[in-house]
Amino acid sequence: MERLFSQHALTYLVVCFFVLMVDLYTKHLAEQFIKGEIQILPFLKLVMVYNKGVAFGILSQAPDWLRLPTLLLFPPIAVLITFAYSIKQRDPVVSLCMGAIGGGALGNLYDRLFLGQVRDFIYLSYGKFSYPAFNLADASISVAIAVFLFYEFFKKRKA
Repeated sequence: MERLFSQHALTYLVVCFFVLMVDLYTKHLAEQFIKGEIQILPFLKLVMVYNKGVAFGILSQAPDWLRLPTLLLFPPIAVLITFAYSIKQRDPVVSLCMGAIGGGALGNLYDRLFLGQVRDFIYLSYGKFSYPAFNLADASISVAIAVFLFYEFFKKRKA
């Protein structure tokens, strides 16, 4: 059996920690400096939003007895699953992706545990298109899942 702290486990932990720290730091900066809306590009604004639910505000109106256990249990489970999968696959790209997912999950878990809500501050919109505000934890999870799926699809096609 491979040692727990194999190269893949270490990659996972470093990426996870890096994503967590950058996410928490950017949320802190957003709270300190974003007052109202800050237009960055025609389609990108910075705006401070607090979200009690999950992605897109799902569960934000659910009663606490349902919402809180769900929101507090899933992130640690996601971290355990992604860590185990990273070790099992022994693939550096998988370790990077799983670490980014784990770090993003921990970043939002931190907000839920200590603030009771998640800090979102990146808002994309263009014309009639509008995407709910999100943070770097959300972006990390989404990009990592997309890269992982793309990688797995093309890795299997090569084999």
